[in-house]
Amino acid sequence: MIIESILTTLDEAGGVNIAPMGVEWGDDHLVIKPFLETTTFHNVNATRVAVINTTDDVVIFARTAIGAAEFPTHPATRVRGVVLDAACSWREIEVVSIDATPPRSRIETRVVHHGTQREFVGFNRARSAVLEAAILSTRTHLLPAEEILAGFQRLQVIVDKTAGPREREAMALLDTYVRDTLQAPASRAR
Repeated sequence: MIIESILTTLDEAGGVNIAPMGVEWGDDHLVIKPFLETTTFHNVNATRVAVINTTDDVVIFARTAIGAAEFPTHPATRVRGVVLDAACSWREIEVVSIDATPPRSRIETRVVHHGTQREFVGFNRARSAVLEAAILSTRTHLLPAEEILAGFQRLQVIVDKTAGPREREAMALLDTYVRDTLQAPASRAR
């Protein structure tokens, strides 16, 4: 089963990277699959640790899907890493093995610590729609523009019917990003 999460990693100098990541979930072992050219892969490959954060704040998913974003964090307990202050829960992980076969790595990890900060309220229809829109926004170089825009139009209806302020904010960020990206001539040639 894949759980959508926010992965936090540190580079060798201690700089924080925050990225959305679908994680193959298990109780004691988790698998992450970052693309080889990403900061996430480089950091995990270098440090051999990461923190997987679960959160119901879709603005974090939206902002990290469309570019580098900063959010408040605090130190992890067992690994050299950070936990999102907005995390409902988190898993601190250590690398067991890395398969760096292009285009995506397969990094098997073991959980060395986990914690909970607050109850995970869950995803209503609007939060789920924003999450899908965030994933679509990372595919502008892979999918036809018409398919992405049609997906956004369908998801916007759900957000309009069921969203609160955070979901509306997140969807607006993603919509602006996608429209700007699809209009830029170089965006289609990535």
